[in-house]
Amino acid sequence: MASFFTIPNAKRWFRTILLLTLLSSTTACASDPSLYTAGSQQIAAEPVTDFDSYRDRVRAVLEANRVALDGFPREQQIDWNLPFRRVAAKGCPSGESTGILLIHGLSDSPFVFQDLADYLSDRCVEVRTLLLQGHGTRPGDMIRASASVWRQQVRNHFRALAESVDRPFIGGFSLGGALATEYALSGQDPTPAGLVALAPAWELNGLGSYLWLARVADLFGDFVEEEPELNPVKYESLAFNAGAQTADVLSETQDLLESRQHWDLPLFLVATEADSVINLDYLVQQFRNRFTHPDSRMLVFRDLRQPWPETRQSPRIESRNSFLPQFNILEFSHQSLAISASNELYGPGAPLQRCLEPNQMSVETCRQLSPEELWFSAWHGEPGAVPTSRLTWNPWFPDMADQIAKFLTTLRPADQP
Repeated sequence: MASFFTIPNAKRWFRTILLLTLLSSTTACASDPSLYTAGSQQIAAEPVTDFDSYRDRVRAVLEANRVALDGFPREQQIDWNLPFRRVAAKGCPSGESTGILLIHGLSDSPFVFQDLADYLSDRCVEVRTLLLQGHGTRPGDMIRASASVWRQQVRNHFRALAESVDRPFIGGFSLGGALATEYALSGQDPTPAGLVALAPAWELNGLGSYLWLARVADLFGDFVEEEPELNPVKYESLAFNAGAQTADVLSETQDLLESRQHWDLPLFLVATEADSVINLDYLVQQFRNRFTHPDSRMLVFRDLRQPWPETRQSPRIESRNSFLPQFNILEFSHQSLAISASNELYGPGAPLQRCLEPNQMSVETCRQLSPEELWFSAWHGEPGAVPTSRLTWNPWFPDMADQIAKFLTTLRPADQP
């Protein structure tokens, strides 16, 4: 599916909105129309006094609202979408404890952090996740989702983490990275010890100035398009309201980012040069110019055969090669960053790895290609030199996760030199 954030021409996108709203009564959709209507219950932003009780309440909502997709047991789909907590592994040294709250992206679920959470907890970091309102059940629940509820969820869960560990960090992926950044820069108590942001939605490619149009389109219809749903842990269809609520978060996050010349908050930032969603130049410039803490680091996946512009260079920025022909990988996608090779859904040979989001061809055509013919890349709106599907996993995951673990566990407190 072409993400709402990857369409490069905003005027063409707006014309598409108008066309889709006019044709909404005839748009083809998947076999179950209940996917595209709101369910009977919504996840609320309740105080978190006990994580297990919170998880049980979310499970009850998923049990009531989840529309199961073909190919996977319904109960397993519910388990995959549930928020989870990983406590620090047994045998970790006593003393100051460390934890992080990780926030998933738009249309996604906490499943995206399963691999990173396992890695970090083995290295003595407690990991908590949450399920943002509207997610994990059916795309129709995004029609009623609210950015204000997302923010309150983040506040409640971070406060709960801060009561449990001595050094609480906050982090997220994509939209979740923006929500984490917004909280971290807002001056609210408790204050995070640092921020981990994976491809955070600080500025979008092509559409950053046009997201407000989603509110206009939302008056005429519910969805940009009702896509067939194939992924049990991430929606393919995008509600106009999802774009409108995302616009709210991005606007507030950018205002905060740009409200100070320098932020002393320690930041670990991850990005891919080929990201079809996020504006890499904006991330780099914010990192270089505003996040000046000496322990802040940025990791970029890029084609090392190509020169790296001087305007993107810094001793605190490291690069890893994203052109890996031994894996038929041309470049890294937005979605691939947090996923390890052993992931049960997205890793090599897993059910969703091969042809979940092929570029400029049907899923059926993609599945007919031999392993040698099919390459993997970011999402592209135009045909490439070879047939590609969107990359779903990160071959550099162990290196990235190890750097994040060291950032969390060895970061110097602000009052130490």
